[in-house]
Amino acid sequence: MLRVSNLDRSIAFYVGLLGMTLVRKEEYPEGRFTLAFVGYGNEDQYPAIELTHN
Repeated sequence: MLRVSNLDRSIAFYVGLLGMTLVRKEEYPEGRFTLAFVGYGNEDQYPAIELTHN
């Protein structure tokens, strides 16, 4: 898990520069945070990095 200050820029870095894909994105308005998971493939077969923004 990596805590990020700008989720859109962080996703752009991992997807654009490193060639990962945005696997899924989950918003939790009641908890006031968003999780984005990026990786090189399906989470069933490949590890993913969790980006946390709050």
